[in-house]
This record gives sequence, C-alpha cells and structure tokens, in this order.
Amino acid sequence: MSTEKIERLKVDVDLLEVTPTAGGLWHWMLASPALLFLAWNWIALLDALRVTNWSWLNILIGCVTFIVVWVLPLGYAAHWLVTAFPRIFQAAGWEEIPREEIADTKFYMAQRIYKDRERASTNWNRVWLRVAQGWVYLEIFGIFLGVILMAIIFFSVLQFGFGQ
Repeated sequence: MSTEKIERLKVDVDLLEVTPTAGGLWHWMLASPALLFLAWNWIALLDALRVTNWSWLNILIGCVTFIVVWVLPLGYAAHWLVTAFPRIFQAAGWEEIPREEIADTKFYMAQRIYKDRERASTNWNRVWLRVAQGWVYLEIFGIFLGVILMAIIFFSVLQFGFGQ
C-alpha cells in the first residue's frame, strides 16, 4: 500500500462573461411564472389603492412601476450576486479559460483558482439579458426555498396529527 499523498492539481483560470448579445427570450420565458405572479399581485395592489379612477390607467401605472421598481433592480442584483461568487455557484454565467494548457480529462478534476474576471461590454440588450438571467436565478432560489419550507411544514403538520 502506498503512503504517497495525492496532490490535487490547481489551475489558474480567467473568467469571461458568456451572456450572449441577442435573444434572451428563453430566459424571460423561464422567469415568466414568477414575474407574472408578482406582477399580478402588484397591479392588484395598486388597483385596490385606487391611484386613479380609471382602471386601465391603474394597470398601466402598475406595469411601469413594476418594471422600474422590481424587475430591473432585483434581476440585475441577482445576476450580479450569482456572478460575484463563481466558486459557490459553479461559475454560472462565466466561461472558464485556463491560463496554461491542461488535458481535458484532468481539467474537470482540477481545483480552479480564479484570477481575472472580464465582463462583456454593457449595452441595453445585455442589460435586459442580465436582468432575465437574474430572474431565472431568483426563480431557482425560490423553488429550492419552497422545497425546504414544504418539508418543514409537512413534518410540523404531521406532528399535530393532520393526515393521519
């Protein structure tokens, strides 16, 4: 039996943002259930507050304020947060470019040491795409949080005798 210590290969890696310039429709479609649910509630709240006497104007004001107050800031913040921690979120949104040549078979087992990050140029198309990606991240987080909460609720309900 060998007492030789196996040392894990360490690779210096640069990160390059991989948000495409065109499209983003699929990201918006993935985020649409959460966005539609939140928009419905936001517009209903503003309509209940009766900002104006015209219902169509309440809906228009609700849509505009929802986009400006909720969609853009939260989506962009979620995208920034996920891409700020590439090790925790498995380099989501980044392309890993090794600084030295390494065999493909060893690259996936190597520990990556992140050095430089280069974000893509910022324009309105890319901002909308980052916001859409951020909302997809928020929806995934909401699904995971829902699973955890449902397990807790299930066991607490069983403790009080429901479902037996």
